[in-house]
Amino acid sequence: MSTILLALRPGRRRLAIALALAALAGCESTRIHNVNVQTAAAGTLIEARQVVALVYAQAPDGEIDKLLYSGGDTSTAIRQVRDHHPRLKPWLDQGVIGNTASGFVALREGSRAAEVQKVLWDENRFRAFLYNRAAKEVGHGGDSLAAWLPYASFSFGKEWVEQGSPDWWVLQESGVWRQGGAKP
Repeated sequence: MSTILLALRPGRRRLAIALALAALAGCESTRIHNVNVQTAAAGTLIEARQVVALVYAQAPDGEIDKLLYSGGDTSTAIRQVRDHHPRLKPWLDQGVIGNTASGFVALREGSRAAEVQKVLWDENRFRAFLYNRAAKEVGHGGDSLAAWLPYASFSFGKEWVEQGSPDWWVLQESGVWRQGGAKP
């Protein structure tokens, strides 16, 4: 194909490339991939919103089982995060730790590191498992799971921040701490 393109005059070469791209955009597989990605993205956002609400509300198992993407390891992951939240909340309330834009928790007050280290480690491990399971259950639009996980973690990160207490601290992507929910 590249030999044929080189044989064409520059004006016709551009036309041939444009036609090839138009044909590719019209391919069924390209349309299906775009629909899959859009569906997976919407599903991930919905799943994140619902799961975070259930964790913060300390919802019973029956509510978790009603989620569209619940079952098996996903329900186990949600329960782990929910059950661990009461150990995490006092540290969030004190401002020792905070949520991150990427969906995890981070240490804000270094002087308290020894006290909170295990709680942080456990929570981040539980959240990583949750994001992995959610991405597998919801789907990842034909992309590899590894490529989709950052989207899942940032989707959950947005919800941890927006649904969290306005008194909790948030580590922004810029590396700056700020207090208070979804404010810019």
